[in-house]
Amino acid sequence: MADILSRRALSAGRLASLGATPDFHHGLPGIMADLAVLQSRPAAAAQKSREIYQSVYNGWKWWHVYCYRCHGTNAVGTTLAPDLTDPNGKLPLKEFLRIVQNGSDDGTMQSWAKLLDQKQITQLYFYVRARADKVLPPGRPDEVGPNGGPWLPPTGWPRQP
Repeated sequence: MADILSRRALSAGRLASLGATPDFHHGLPGIMADLAVLQSRPAAAAQKSREIYQSVYNGWKWWHVYCYRCHGTNAVGTTLAPDLTDPNGKLPLKEFLRIVQNGSDDGTMQSWAKLLDQKQITQLYFYVRARADKVLPPGRPDEVGPNGGPWLPPTGWPRQP
């Protein structure tokens, strides 16, 4: 019996390290179901999901350094700057990069080119896009996912225009 329990703990720990969320109320069948899902997911898709998560998480970090003062903690806007979660106001990446790098055309937003490079602005874009697409709830991306853990990007997100 101890051998079964130790294998279960190792399996659960290994699954958790891979991002699975084993259902401990259902025991080993729940863990095995999660393992089957992980094994059926191609490695490339899992890697892409990790890259998307990392980009969104880094964007969230940059957001809380530079953007939240005007656009609000969760990109919902303030009296100083617009709500960037409004689906009607979504910008393509190219336009987002232009505005953040150069400032807004009407001068209400400054240029951030001296503080943020293209990669950092792109990470900001993915954070804002996740909020605007309603796939990322408010809060820290590393705390708003299953069981209070990391957020999991939905399969197929972000969709290409």
